[in-house]
Amino acid sequence: MRSAGVIFVMALVALLTAQNLAMACTCLWGGPFTKIALGQELVVYGEVLDYYTHSMEVKVLEVLKGKEERSAIRIWGDDGALCRPYVHSFPIGTRWIFAVSRLPETMMNDRSPSFWGTFFSNPSKRDYVISICGDFWVAILGERAVGRITTPQHSRILEWVPLREIISWVRLNGQGVPLSPTPAPVSDR
Repeated sequence: MRSAGVIFVMALVALLTAQNLAMACTCLWGGPFTKIALGQELVVYGEVLDYYTHSMEVKVLEVLKGKEERSAIRIWGDDGALCRPYVHSFPIGTRWIFAVSRLPETMMNDRSPSFWGTFFSNPSKRDYVISICGDFWVAILGERAVGRITTPQHSRILEWVPLREIISWVRLNGQGVPLSPTPAPVSDR
């Protein structure tokens, strides 16, 4: 069993490096977590349980936005040629808030977003994808959410807010008290 300190350090390293790992795609940065979360169909607070090829199984601790009734979901990452983070960037046992999109059940058209790739979802299982074309996740470190939460431009600057505040903000779809993030140490992310 890993100690809380080791998991904390692993999550922080993953948070700082995850966005730079998938270099095989080109996309514009879609914005900080607060902008991304408003546009996604599902936002969950979860814990990474395991990996399977280019995906991770995530225990759903709480659905913050959207509808998902299963206790665990599969989130697909990068296979080396997609605009997604590698799932190993999210260590097993760490907690995150993920803003995800449903993996399509069939190819929609030739202009399907590159973060979907050629994977399709089984209609009975509803798999999801996560993109690197914006900040689609924040790390949960203790009682804090850490990431690019409100930063208006892509930068190395990370911020943190209390976990309960960001959960409330997402539940209310940004219609509550505005978040007031505190700058975190500069990163190489």
